[in-house]
Amino acid sequence: MARIGRQRTVQDRSVHLRQDEVTADLLLDTVTADRVSLDRMSIDGALTVRSCRIDELVIDHVETDALMVVNSRIGRLTVRNASIGCEVTVIDSALDFLALHSCGTTRLERLRVEELVQVNALRGTLHIRDTRVSSLTVRSQAMGGRLGRPSVVVRGLKTREDLTFDDLWLSTMELADVETGELTLRRVRLDEPLRASELRCSETVRLNGLVIPAEVSTITNSTVKGSVEVRNLGLCDSSGGDVAGATARLALHNTTVMSLTSASAASSVISLHGSSVTGTLGLPSGSSRYSLDSSSSVGDMELAGQVFRNGAQVLSFLDRSFTEVTAVALESVRSALAKRNRNREVDELYYLARQREATALPLLRRAIGRGFLGGVLGWGVRARNPARVLGVGVLLTAVALHLTGAVRDPGRGLTDVTAAGRSFVLALALWLNVGTGMPSDFRTAGWTALAVSFTVAGMLFTTLIVGIVIRKLVR
Repeated sequence: MARIGRQRTVQDRSVHLRQDEVTADLLLDTVTADRVSLDRMSIDGALTVRSCRIDELVIDHVETDALMVVNSRIGRLTVRNASIGCEVTVIDSALDFLALHSCGTTRLERLRVEELVQVNALRGTLHIRDTRVSSLTVRSQAMGGRLGRPSVVVRGLKTREDLTFDDLWLSTMELADVETGELTLRRVRLDEPLRASELRCSETVRLNGLVIPAEVSTITNSTVKGSVEVRNLGLCDSSGGDVAGATARLALHNTTVMSLTSASAASSVISLHGSSVTGTLGLPSGSSRYSLDSSSSVGDMELAGQVFRNGAQVLSFLDRSFTEVTAVALESVRSALAKRNRNREVDELYYLARQREATALPLLRRAIGRGFLGGVLGWGVRARNPARVLGVGVLLTAVALHLTGAVRDPGRGLTDVTAAGRSFVLALALWLNVGTGMPSDFRTAGWTALAVSFTVAGMLFTTLIVGIVIRKLVR
């Protein structure tokens, strides 16, 4: 190797070649060395490192058609400022540390890296496949030029610690079959929607300052044993239309996460489709909201001191937190209240949920459900509904008896207070079945049928009211 260049430094098992030209392909085959440095060289062909054992290999400002490291054992591999159009390929090798700076199209396949893989100032597509590393960082903004914005495609990657993408403007990002401790996307801007599938994170997924187009970005068939934190999800200008009024959308399909939080100043929606939050769903802040479909589930929900004294407060809270008030959203809040033994509010949520469910029924069943079971009987949890109906029934019956003169003596007018009182007492006796009997004039078949009807209805309402009150007192 020392014979290649005129400007060289050789010391023991190390060699430094600089500012020289090679008029053919350069092949380092089965080389064993402590340190090899190629600095500002020009190679008319490809640079290949094959079956080598080198403690440190530095390739800096080397002009070559292609750079390939294959089937080698290298301690520290550093590639800086590869020439435009030079494809950097590192495959079937074992390394301690890998650093790439300002490189074009890069392929990393079937690697074993004991420490950090660091990629800075990416200028072309980055392909990573079937690779094991301790941690991987892709950092620094890569501006688009005549070659277009770079892309990142990662498949079959396993990192023991963390996977980080920081300060990037990419054309596309595709993550598939990735196993890592932490996944971080910080200040990443994408021209195409994010596509991630089969992610397995043992700790946390952080999406901070992710800017995506109007199309829905997706995370599919994934598992996060820790939290998913979404901060400042934004919409890129290339989406067209009214960006100020548009919404950035991120969807989780068939995905399980421990907890989920979202906070964005711009309008954003995190959707769950066939997905579950086994722990806590955090309250969205800013202009962020959630969307839950019927096949999603939430174990618990952060309430942050929210109080629900009536249905209006419940619906206002749901409108702020979700894109629409659905049965799943109501059930999620109800379950969270039940875990905190806030039973009065649990009953309110149960009533609203059953009323919402009834709206999807056919017309007749909807009328029975919402009108009678909900409006009259209160679904067995609202005592005020049957109490209100019972009170109105007693008053209307008393008015009817008084107007018809059923208990009014001859010669007494409608303004007779005593007759009105007798009508009210009789109406109360009919509805509540207090056993006062009936006047002898009313012992006819018609009056008997009417009395039985009132008594049955009264027993239903009183039993229901007493049962609801006892249930509340026992709890």
